[in-house]
Amino acid sequence: LHLVRSENISIHDIAIYGDLNIPNNDGIDIEDSNNTVITRCHIDTGDDAICPKSSTGPLYNLTVTDCWIRSKSSAIKFGSASWFEFKHFVFDNITIVDSHRGLAFQIRDGGDVSDIVFSNINISTRYYDPLWWGRAEPIYVTTCPRDSTSKEASISNVRFINITANSENGIFLSGSKRGLLRNLSFINMNITYRRFTSYAGGLFDYRPGCQELVKHKTAGIMMEHIEGLEVRNVEMRWENNELEQWNNPMEFKTNTVNNIYFSNFNSVLYSNSKSSS
Repeated sequence: LHLVRSENISIHDIAIYGDLNIPNNDGIDIEDSNNTVITRCHIDTGDDAICPKSSTGPLYNLTVTDCWIRSKSSAIKFGSASWFEFKHFVFDNITIVDSHRGLAFQIRDGGDVSDIVFSNINISTRYYDPLWWGRAEPIYVTTCPRDSTSKEASISNVRFINITANSENGIFLSGSKRGLLRNLSFINMNITYRRFTSYAGGLFDYRPGCQELVKHKTAGIMMEHIEGLEVRNVEMRWENNELEQWNNPMEFKTNTVNNIYFSNFNSVLYSNSKSSS
């Protein structure tokens, strides 16, 4: 389902099933469209499930609630077509299962993003073949130019509230030198990190463009080119017998991250009886 240059559209109570082995079969693309509501939908597809894009004009006022999603790519993804502004989006009460990426920003073309809220979301992400974009990140926020002719955009005022995640990989927050991530908030989050597929980890995924795939140990949250991040009431749980897969709870790229606030942050180990037996 592809909305293009539309106004005041409501999509509700539909089911979309796509072949999990076929790329570019998105569930719902919202392109250059304003005042859209999506609610009570079931989306099960190989490529991105809900995908706002701005190709020829800005995209304002998108609300998505009460949906179930599975995707072999990103469950919810901004971009990568992102030439114009994205503003005033709300995502609430969403279940994401067995997806290659959960909540994603893949901003590559210069369109700024601001005033976004994700709340009451349950996420399960896993690895698939690395030919598919995604590395099991529950949250993925990136701005980098698609190529040498592309502008750098900023992402600002994004809140993640009441998020539960069970994931094979960490949160990836990567701005760029002239495309900073500003004023992000993680509030009331519980994240469990454990491996449950046999695909190899240890890669940062900057695709499309940028640095492509980069070998690197996994962190609970990887951060670069950020100005303002609040982490409040967040707990990370790590499976005790798989620590060799991981690097640190937090990884900062030197001299690129400023104004970080932590309150009631915990990182704890747990034992999975099935894995250890």
